[in-house]
Amino acid sequence: MNLQFITGKPVTTTNFNAVQPLGVGGQLVLEQWEVLFQILKHEISLQCAGLLLEPVIDRQRGEVDWYLPADLNSLAYSAGSRDALLQNAHRLIAQAKQLAQRMVQSSDVVQRQKGAILAQALSYPTDEYIIETPYGPALVAWGHQSNETDKKAAFVTAKGDQQGYKSMSILPAPNLANHNRGIISYWPWLFAILLLLILTFLPWWEGVIPMQYCRYYWLGPLILLLLLVPLIAMMLRNRSLSVRGR
Repeated sequence: MNLQFITGKPVTTTNFNAVQPLGVGGQLVLEQWEVLFQILKHEISLQCAGLLLEPVIDRQRGEVDWYLPADLNSLAYSAGSRDALLQNAHRLIAQAKQLAQRMVQSSDVVQRQKGAILAQALSYPTDEYIIETPYGPALVAWGHQSNETDKKAAFVTAKGDQQGYKSMSILPAPNLANHNRGIISYWPWLFAILLLLILTFLPWWEGVIPMQYCRYYWLGPLILLLLLVPLIAMMLRNRSLSVRGR
C-alpha cells in the first residue's frame, strides 16, 4: 500500500469498488468522525482516537481521502515491527469496542445511538488496512466492509492517479439522487425564464392588456428579472464548484 505523510495531503485514498462504507440510520458512519474521535480521545486516549483517520468523502467519484488528524501532532511514537504494530492496534481496537458495548447498554438514548455508531466505525475489511503512521497505528477504511463483488483492494495515492478503479455502483442512496438529476433539476429555472419572456412581450399583443395599465406593466418583468439574476448566479456558481470537485 502506497502511503504518504505530507501535511495537507491525504495519507491514501480508497474507492467504493474495493470497500463499502457502513451506515446507521441512513447516515454514513464516516460522517460522524469528529464525534467519534472526541469520544475515543476523552474516554480512552488520544492514541486510540488516532485509529480513526479523518475521512473526506467524494461521493461523485466514489472515493474517500484519509488524513492524519491534527490533534495527533502531540503524540510521541517509536516505530516497531509489523507484528508489534498489529498487536498494539488490536489492543486499542478492543478497548474501543468495550467502550462501544458499554455505551450501547446505557440507559441514555443518545449514548446508545453513539455506541451503535462507534461499534460500526470499528469495522474494517482486513488487517491489511491497519497502517503505521508517525503517531502510531491507524485504520484505513474504518467504518467499511469488504465489497463482495470486488475483494481486491484498490488504493489511490493521489487524485487522478488511480489503480483498479471502476465505475462506482454502490454509492449510498443520498448520492444516487445526484446522478439522476439531468434536466429535471433545472425545470424551475426554465419555467421562470419562459414566464419572464411571456411577461416581457405580452404588452405587444394587441387587446390583451388595457392601455391604461401598460405604462406600469414593465414593473412586473423587471421585478422577476431582479429575482432571477442572483438565483441564476448562485446556480452557476454551485455548478462550477461541482465541476471543479470532480
